[in-house]
Amino acid sequence: MQLSAELHAYLVELRGDLLRQRLVGRVADAGWMACDLIGAGIDTPSTLELAGYALAVGPLSEIEPLLRQVLSECGMPPVDIQQEPWDVAHDISLAMQDGTLPISAGADFLITELSPLCGHPPEITELMILVDDWEALRSTPPTDDELRCQAGEIAKAARLRRMK
Repeated sequence: MQLSAELHAYLVELRGDLLRQRLVGRVADAGWMACDLIGAGIDTPSTLELAGYALAVGPLSEIEPLLRQVLSECGMPPVDIQQEPWDVAHDISLAMQDGTLPISAGADFLITELSPLCGHPPEITELMILVDDWEALRSTPPTDDELRCQAGEIAKAARLRRMK
């Protein structure tokens, strides 16, 4: 499966919107995206069903379960936020690292939702400092690579805590 950069970016953003529980956009856009997926060789029953919405009207929230299924079939399953907090932190940080979740969505969720539930660990605090307080420490904002590197530290910490 070779997705175009544009199609990959659309799926990544969609995954981030699902994490934030803020699906935006129109059903028709998802339908046309499914047509592009079929053109890229992903012709699963869910993708074919979603393509049927190419001329439909309505918000994406109306077809959320189908979107979740299509993302899973594309190797980007939505993050299950019903897991234990450290398990969610692990999944989010790995997705941030590998570029299958927008850094902004992952960082926001780690900082605002998971940090308190995980006991305000230093790894997430470091990410928060990189994202929110960089002006106090340096003259340039952090790069995506720096943020992904910190996500890797969170993933390591999560793995260690999961083993306990």
